[in-house]
Amino acid sequence: MKKFWKEYFLFQKELSPGWSRGRRELYYAYRVILLLCAGLCMGLALLVLAIGPYPRGTLVDYLCHWQTLLLNTVPVALLVLFFYGLTGRTGAAFLLGGGIAFGFSLGNFYKLQFRDDPLYFEDMLILREAKAMASGDHYTLFINWQILLTLFCLLLGWVLLRLLAPGVGRPWWRRGALALAAVAGAAALSPVVLDGKIYADTQNFGHLNQWSATQNYISHGFWYPFLHSISDFVETPPPGYSKAKTAQLLAEYPDADIPEERKISIVGLMREAYADFSQYGVPGLDVSGYDLYHALEAESYTGDLVTNIFAGGTVDTERCFLTGNYQLRNFRGNANSYAWYLRGQGYAIEGSHPYYQWFYNRQNINGYLGFEQYRYLEGDYDRMTQAVYPEDAVLLPEIYSDLEKCWAAGKPCFSFSVNVQSHGPYPTWDTGAEEYLTGAQYTPECRNAMNAYMTTIMETDRQLAAFMDRLREAPEPVVLVTFGDHLPWMGDGNVFYDEMGMDVNASGDAGFYRRYTTRYLIWANDAAKEIIGHDVTGEGPAISPCYLMNLVFGQLGWDGPGFMQAMDEMMEVFPIASTTGRTMTDGVLAGQVPEERLDLYRRFQHLQYYWRNEFLYEAVMEE
Repeated sequence: MKKFWKEYFLFQKELSPGWSRGRRELYYAYRVILLLCAGLCMGLALLVLAIGPYPRGTLVDYLCHWQTLLLNTVPVALLVLFFYGLTGRTGAAFLLGGGIAFGFSLGNFYKLQFRDDPLYFEDMLILREAKAMASGDHYTLFINWQILLTLFCLLLGWVLLRLLAPGVGRPWWRRGALALAAVAGAAALSPVVLDGKIYADTQNFGHLNQWSATQNYISHGFWYPFLHSISDFVETPPPGYSKAKTAQLLAEYPDADIPEERKISIVGLMREAYADFSQYGVPGLDVSGYDLYHALEAESYTGDLVTNIFAGGTVDTERCFLTGNYQLRNFRGNANSYAWYLRGQGYAIEGSHPYYQWFYNRQNINGYLGFEQYRYLEGDYDRMTQAVYPEDAVLLPEIYSDLEKCWAAGKPCFSFSVNVQSHGPYPTWDTGAEEYLTGAQYTPECRNAMNAYMTTIMETDRQLAAFMDRLREAPEPVVLVTFGDHLPWMGDGNVFYDEMGMDVNASGDAGFYRRYTTRYLIWANDAAKEIIGHDVTGEGPAISPCYLMNLVFGQLGWDGPGFMQAMDEMMEVFPIASTTGRTMTDGVLAGQVPEERLDLYRRFQHLQYYWRNEFLYEAVMEE
């Protein structure tokens, strides 16, 4: 024992004259190896957080797939080695590198718990929104066994490294070489991490559902899919893409002008988390409040909207509708949209979102999409109400007032607004809301959340009906299109959906539709019907949001821009084009496009990619 402690104190005096050069080099190598092992172990421990609220058996699935283990642990080990190169101290390097890895993993864990949505690389661009939504009473942070276990591993590793490998490492220039080696290792690993085929081949669905985008992500761990999502952040062309050939293909569909006598104002209203629970047969749920909305549907052209998102990610549905894209790009400049087209046709382009302008970076991106004017909470709606989420009773009259100003100026209007009154999460305590959900089988939290949600959307239905009554009497022709962006949040880990017997795990076709489907409604006033020449009524097809504007233009009898004309043809074959891994082809929903339709699907992808990345409305912007 005395000899052990003597050697230990000699370790702390690494540069003691009694140490030979060989012994020093051996000790330095020992420190690096020990640190790398500690980093790998920390990466392994963080997989406990990666599963979020999903079955613990997923951890066993990870252990049975060596590729998943390596691709989740090696990035953490390289991060720890990088900080060792900077600091020269094993304990500090492990605490810094492991702490950063723990922080990202914890963020992913909470995002899974609260919104059933994992952390993507692109989320790093909206940290402000994430902080805002996590503050106050929106979500309540908690600590459980998963967090405590990984935090214990982090602290244990730090203590052990301080004991087993103390002291300062090599001279700074040698430590710098180690840091560069860690960077080089990350660069060498990146082609494997970003490779789509390898990613598809390393899925683990022993305890997860392959048709759920969230569970597909979790099947790979956390660090691997998080880093892989960089490939989505930096979009790559689809196979066989040629910019010149696709431009030539799109040129076969020239933009069509809207005749002056057929110009009709369009009002778009996307309703936050609006869902028709009357179609799910929830025991004990009073759905009579939906009668008003169903009456509005009866005089409209309606159908199912199959979105890419569930319980969050509002802007996906919003921007797919505005742009015609089935998947979004990272907007950092002007981008093609139907707003730009209508602006070029002489329309005023405006809208409202009575929430913070920085939320999802709307104050910049809406300008990129062609909006000339957009109203937000700051300096506008905050002067009309003290509500955290301003009411539709405030929003809808303002939309109508803006319409009147456009008409007074002699211009048709394209107005697109997003309400916020029904934004979740919903109170799990008794707020005195009207009772819609009853039954001893439900927890008080479930009943309170559903009662608060139903009370809110029933009020927005009443406001929508009043708004449509004003449009009926309007002297100008106007068409309204309104739709929900996604199903609402219903408890951490979807616990309230489970209580109500609603399987939203996307199992099979029925589960997929239940998880991702909302409704759309297209309605025209009498002045518009007189121009259109028909009643805008009936049941429309189930479509993705990227096609919704196609249906609006179709009801109006407009051909629209060339891209829309090309997408009209695609909609006939691929009405549902989802980023969740399923596509409907000729009426059949499947994970893969049939061989006989692959060429047409590639054409669809090429047109979509070109439209997302080649801005075509420079002339309109300069006017």
